[in-house]
Amino acid sequence: MNRQPDKINYLYGRLSNEDERIGDSMSIENQRAILTKYAEDNGFTPYVFIYDDGISGADWDRPGISKILEDVEAGRVKSLITKDRSRLGRDRLKLGFLTEILFPQHDVRYIAIHDNTDTDREDDIAPLIDLFNEWFVRNTSKKIRAVWQSKGKSGKRLAVIPPYGYRKAEDDKGQLVIDEESAAVVRRIFRLCVDGMGPAQIARLLNSERILNPSAYKAAHEIVKKPRPCKDPNFWNTTTVHKILDAPEYLGITINFKTFTKSYKDNKPRFNPPEKQLMFPDTHPAIIDTETWEIVRKMREHKRRVPRYGETGLFTGTAYCSDCGAKLYYHTRIVWNKAKTQSRYEGSYSCSEYRKDVQYLAHGRKCTCHFIREVMLEQVVLDDLRDLLDFVTRHEKRFIRLVMDKSKAEQTRDAAAKKKTLAKHRQRITEIDALIERLYIDNASGKVPDERYEKMSAKFEAEQADLIRAHDALEAEIGEQEETADSIEKFIRTVRRYTTEIEKLTPAIVHEFIDRVIIHEPEQARGDRRQKVEIIYHRIGKIDLSEWLTASA
Repeated sequence: MNRQPDKINYLYGRLSNEDERIGDSMSIENQRAILTKYAEDNGFTPYVFIYDDGISGADWDRPGISKILEDVEAGRVKSLITKDRSRLGRDRLKLGFLTEILFPQHDVRYIAIHDNTDTDREDDIAPLIDLFNEWFVRNTSKKIRAVWQSKGKSGKRLAVIPPYGYRKAEDDKGQLVIDEESAAVVRRIFRLCVDGMGPAQIARLLNSERILNPSAYKAAHEIVKKPRPCKDPNFWNTTTVHKILDAPEYLGITINFKTFTKSYKDNKPRFNPPEKQLMFPDTHPAIIDTETWEIVRKMREHKRRVPRYGETGLFTGTAYCSDCGAKLYYHTRIVWNKAKTQSRYEGSYSCSEYRKDVQYLAHGRKCTCHFIREVMLEQVVLDDLRDLLDFVTRHEKRFIRLVMDKSKAEQTRDAAAKKKTLAKHRQRITEIDALIERLYIDNASGKVPDERYEKMSAKFEAEQADLIRAHDALEAEIGEQEETADSIEKFIRTVRRYTTEIEKLTPAIVHEFIDRVIIHEPEQARGDRRQKVEIIYHRIGKIDLSEWLTASA
């Protein structure tokens, strides 16, 4: 005959961070002493003491209580004893389910010593005790939330774990300082991105070099107290690289309230929309400079598809069609020599709208091909950039004056056009006000039926709302003062970094200097193929050096 195993008498203790501040009366050792004495004096032997330390009573995802409840449902528990009901938990609904449904179903006796409650006898006061215990954790949650709100709004960093590349200062744990070893990896990731590599390519490179990933690095250098378990400390995934490239913290910015929780009963973090987050600049040393950050932002706005053959296009995401304004797609082909003994990859660009329409000829094409070989486009841009850098180096003051004059003339033309549009919007908004007023009078006098009145007034109001939004946007644009001098100075700083002539264009050079290149459809003239290419530079726009050189001659 099989003998049934003896059921367990569980003694359970719990201490949260808030309880720890109260003093020794709530400590785990104090609870153990009370529970073991009660168990021995009242015959609850043998017993097993189990506890959870540093976990709130509102959180039921506790290792200790999870083990006990698992044994309860398996029928292995005889009794459960706690110092008081709040040690078991502070959620009255969950406590009610346990003490009134689950424990009786499995013949488990529950005793809370200091509350003098026992499931073997009727007790009408227990639900009231649970209610007061829940109020305690609710009020504590409100106080903690208020403190965090105040701290976050003052600009102090709320996140506990420092970003990869930083560590906490020894003399001030709330201040971040640069960790040079990991910061070097961060700088390299940004530089690789500027050089044209995507997050997946960067991750593969770091994996091949067996560099510790952020979690493993923080654990190895004791930057975090409780590191996450890591299966492979040298494995970098694409998501990790994405997060590093998108983190404004590397500019010295603190961002608070990135996430929020709905209540003390639901601790699942949820992302806050950007408008509810708070940003505080210059709170810690920057690892990445503003110029590099802006280049990476621009590059990450465009997906850089790696072609089947060859490398990613040098002007992918930068080349645009002059007619429809769409991006130019990059594609490659294999080109053989006449003897068919050697081959090479040849890249070219063509309008994306044209490429899409090739599949739908029945609907008519929206645009033409605008085809250009990459080697030709690269040479045009390289020649123009060399000439520009040479001019800036030799005539810096004159360059600044010419760009300032050009910018002022463009702003004057733009401002005149915007003011004209603004005046039209204002006139139409006034007209709509008069129309709505007249429509209301006609409806009140019975000339216009209610149904027609509602339809027409809704149409007028929608149009007016759109006009008001456009009006406000235009006013803001006109009112903004262009920081032309600052933009020119940034461009010149970039030029100064290139002390020797540029031999060959690289992705880094293209994204540092070029905002976009506009490709026109080629023209045939007496058998010659001519094609116009407009180059728009970062911060200074389109520059026609031939006009400046002619004017100075």
